[in-house]
Amino acid sequence: MRSAYEGMQPVAPTGCRPDNDRGERILSMVDNKVSGMLAHAAMRDISKDVAKDLLFAECYVETERLFLRPVTMDDLPHYSAMLADPDAFTYSDRGPMGPDEAFTRLCRQVGHWALLDYGLFGVFEKGTKRFVGEVGFGDFNRELGQHFDRHPEACWTIRKEFQGRGYALEAAKAALHFTEDRLIATRTVAMVHHENMASIHIARKLGFRAYDERLYRGFRAILFAREY
Repeated sequence: MRSAYEGMQPVAPTGCRPDNDRGERILSMVDNKVSGMLAHAAMRDISKDVAKDLLFAECYVETERLFLRPVTMDDLPHYSAMLADPDAFTYSDRGPMGPDEAFTRLCRQVGHWALLDYGLFGVFEKGTKRFVGEVGFGDFNRELGQHFDRHPEACWTIRKEFQGRGYALEAAKAALHFTEDRLIATRTVAMVHHENMASIHIARKLGFRAYDERLYRGFRAILFAREY
């Protein structure tokens, strides 16, 4: 006995297109989405490159022997090596940093430029372009009182193999003038371990004057300020 449906062609429900047409529409939508994603990714890359070029053009300082610019991911290997050296933390409450901590710190330094419009520079030799260290200013939310907090805080760290050449003072002086001019800052501050005579000497050379002492994370810290 033949079925009542035998020999009949299936009919698409009213309002629906044949399956092959629907498949083409889906493929078209996917292609458009992928194209859009690729276009957005390309624009993001272009935007990041333009932003980095503008930042380097604006936040670039030269001295007699050095040049200063914000650090980038390309600097991470040398940056990590500096922070892994126990010598960098002789006068600190903590020890050397691992790769993960160095990466986090580098991101923090870049974030200063993005969020506060000032920050720490990577320091490089002019002739060799070798990474010397970092100097500059930050806001580290130390909660040391109104005379310290919210004022740009001077910092400098020079890799051991470059110490003794006067690089710290040369670079810090350039960063100081750049930051004070950029922010129209009339007060900048610094915090130095009471036994770190080399940094105390640099702070005084830069025009900072001691105004207080605090116990900070287990060590006696001298608080400095520079005003004009």
